[in-house]
Amino acid sequence: MKGFEKELAALERQKPSLDEVIAALQAGAATRQAVLSSTIVYGLSDLSPAEGEEIAASWSRLPVAFKAQVLRGLNDASESLFELNFRAIAHLCLSDSSSLVRAAAIDLLWFDESPETMQRFMQLADDEDGSVRASALTGLGRFLLLGEYGGIAADQAGAAQQIALRLHSDEQQPVSVRRRALEALANSSHPQVEGLIRAAYAQGSHEMKIGAIFAMGRTCNPIWGDALLEELASEDQESIYEAIAACGQLGLKQALPRIGALAQSNDGEIQLAAIAALGEIGGRRALDLLSELAEAADDDDVAEAIDVALDGAAFSFGLSAPVGVYGDG
Repeated sequence: MKGFEKELAALERQKPSLDEVIAALQAGAATRQAVLSSTIVYGLSDLSPAEGEEIAASWSRLPVAFKAQVLRGLNDASESLFELNFRAIAHLCLSDSSSLVRAAAIDLLWFDESPETMQRFMQLADDEDGSVRASALTGLGRFLLLGEYGGIAADQAGAAQQIALRLHSDEQQPVSVRRRALEALANSSHPQVEGLIRAAYAQGSHEMKIGAIFAMGRTCNPIWGDALLEELASEDQESIYEAIAACGQLGLKQALPRIGALAQSNDGEIQLAAIAALGEIGGRRALDLLSELAEAADDDDVAEAIDVALDGAAFSFGLSAPVGVYGDG
């Protein structure tokens, strides 16, 4: 463990009082504390409505930069300690006067699939600040995907689709907003999605093109295979990164030779993305490539990523036999 995780273990699950949490927040703001204390992390988890109201006044007086820093720290904590729940503090911050804080609060709700959160994201998609609109659209994309599987009512999914379609079609919106709107729409089966992706890919700015490549993967539609193979040979690192991820989502076996080579890239982000994609694509060739990489891995993060990818590739077969006994796939 590191940082606050060590301190959390020492607390033995005893939640700090609100007075302790408020004092820790004030001290952290005063000293510009870089790492959140366990008192803040654990104390802001699972707030009751009454606790949220009680902490709101003290929270509102904290500096904007520190509030955003706290929310980002809580986000990091929630990704590694799944028992923590920051829904209450995140919802409180969705109404903050600072756009920086509102955007960070949206990101902190990455785990939340409640109708209340969906409604707030739909409202914030028309926020006065472009960065908040973009973040809200990214959050809405998750709900559009839920709609495809019946996880939310059809009329709610349709309303969210219309918001994303309206904002993507509005050329007065910042490119970042239009890009996120397209990425969100790609999680749905809306009939205009294919045409919108083609237009953004062919005629959009560099940022819009990147969004189109991302969206190709989200559609889970193999029609994008040729374009993605072309992007894997691009000289633009961002295009390559998104194309790798999209190939993984599509299970594009034609991409295995190139992705296998990229899994040995000196660019750490490209390398890890390629390893993850090999695990998603699966098949005997992917397993062989991952096994070769495992033998040569001398970095702990890379070795861990390879282990995860090997498990994913094996799971795609429904087998747990050693590499080398799989049939072609």
